[in-house]
Amino acid sequence: MIPTLSHLGPVPVYQQIRDWMHSQITSNAWPEHYKLLAETDLAEALGVSRGTVRKAIEQLTTEGLLVQIHGRGTFVSPNHLEQPLADRLVTFSEDLIANNVPFETFVLEQAVVRPSQRLASLLGVKPDTEILALKRVRVVRGTPMILLKNYLVLEHCQQLRSIDFTRVRLFQALEEHCGLELDWARRTFEAQTADADVAALLKIAPCDPVMYMEQVLYLRGGSPIEVSDLWFRGSYFRLSAIVKRQPRAPGAHE
Repeated sequence: MIPTLSHLGPVPVYQQIRDWMHSQITSNAWPEHYKLLAETDLAEALGVSRGTVRKAIEQLTTEGLLVQIHGRGTFVSPNHLEQPLADRLVTFSEDLIANNVPFETFVLEQAVVRPSQRLASLLGVKPDTEILALKRVRVVRGTPMILLKNYLVLEHCQQLRSIDFTRVRLFQALEEHCGLELDWARRTFEAQTADADVAALLKIAPCDPVMYMEQVLYLRGGSPIEVSDLWFRGSYFRLSAIVKRQPRAPGAHE
C-alpha cells in the first residue's frame, strides 16, 4: 500500500518514506529477501524525486534493514545469519559488514593457555605449547547471536596477546597485524542443544537448539594456525547453497 505523504508538515518527506518502509519490513509485509521496486519506479509511485527515495533507502541500509546488491537491486535484509556453503573463506563478520548489518563484539577471555589433547592434535603442536584462547560473543542488532571460542598457535602471531578484539576482527588481526597468509579452512556443522554456559551467553534457555561449527584454519604452506568452536542461536541461523544441475550426458538414460 502506497502511503499518503505530507509535503507541508514538520517531518521531511524522505523521513516519512523511511518510516513507511520500516513499517513494511517490521510488519513482515515486506519479508526478508523481498525485492523493492527500482528507485525510479518507487519514486514515480510515491510522487517524489529519486533522490528523496534514495535518501530513505540509504538510512535503512545503514540501519541494516535493507541491503543493496550491485546490478540486482535493493532487498530486505534477512533476519537470520545466513552462511553460504561455498568455496570462499569468508568469516561471519565479513558477511555482516558486506551486508551493512551492525554488530558488536564482547571479549570474555583472552589468555595464554596450554592446549587440550584435542586442540594439540588439531593444531599440530605439543601439549606444552603456548596457545592463545579467545572467547567472544557477537551481538547483532542487540541480540547475542554467536559464541566464539578461538585457539591460536602463538608461535606465528605473538602480536595477538595485546590486540583489542572488541575493535579488531580475528582474520584482520592475523592478516594485517601478523602478516600471515591464510589459505583454507575445514568447517564442520552440527545441530546441538545449548548447555548451561552457551545458553547463558546467548541468552536462551538450556537445551534450546543451537548450530555448532568447528573450524580448522590453515596457512599457505599447510600449517594449522587456528581452531574455532562456534555456537549460533538456532532460531537465527541457517545454511544456504546455490546449486546448479549439470547438463545430461548425451545418451543418458531417464
